[in-house]
Amino acid sequence: MKRFLLPIALLACVLATSCNTNKRLYETGMAFHQANQADHERIQALKSTGNPDIWPEVFERYCSIKGRSDEMSHFPPEVKKQINYRPINVDDELNGARNKAEAYLTAKISNTLDSETPDLDHVDKLIKDLERVNRDNTHITDLKLKSMAKRFGGLDKLMHVEVLHHEVGPNRDESVSFKETNGSLTATVTDHKLSKSATIDGKANFIDPRSKKMLLSLPFKMTSNFEHSYSTVEGPQEACSAQTLENLKQKPVPFPTDESLLQDARQKVVEMFYQKIQ
Repeated sequence: MKRFLLPIALLACVLATSCNTNKRLYETGMAFHQANQADHERIQALKSTGNPDIWPEVFERYCSIKGRSDEMSHFPPEVKKQINYRPINVDDELNGARNKAEAYLTAKISNTLDSETPDLDHVDKLIKDLERVNRDNTHITDLKLKSMAKRFGGLDKLMHVEVLHHEVGPNRDESVSFKETNGSLTATVTDHKLSKSATIDGKANFIDPRSKKMLLSLPFKMTSNFEHSYSTVEGPQEACSAQTLENLKQKPVPFPTDESLLQDARQKVVEMFYQKIQ
């Protein structure tokens, strides 16, 4: 009789394992459907209010539904059949909720920052909410800068322009000569177009002056351009056209130095970030 004890024990283990597996699958299926149902009911309840502040939560609920459905889609076919899995496509609803959540949060943050006594801690929370909805939202950087400027009384104490690379172009004098006549008078006119440019790229680092903690670091690339046009004439000015006579009022000027162009590009970086907080 002893020879039958082991197979019977193994059979009991197999049956127990099978029962446990079926129980887990049942519980998994129930949890999947119950969670989706709860999210769906909550979304409908939120939408019924008509309030604009519902959309961040509606977006999160649609994200949860999509995330669960995507996870379950990787289960073997027999498992999906046992738990009665059906794929759920909420892409359109998700994108619609994202757009409305972004619009609401952007407007809410902007209006709060423009108030006389903005709650900056709440603003920072809303900005994080906006990042969760869409980290590529084009307004996030400007809203962060404006929040920091409000908190620290401006950007001048925070911003440090770090130039990582610079390039200065050559002095260019593009000139074209031509003749103008008026009756028996002839003159040779030369139009000059002077140009030079300098480009810098690097990072604008915004540092808390108290803790020295980096608050924000933003890349930039900025170009400063010098351009100046003037004309010269050989011969009697009476032979020149009205346009040439007007151009002759512009006198030659020296090319700017490399250092002055680089400094101008640096100043343009500062002005660019100041414009963002206006």
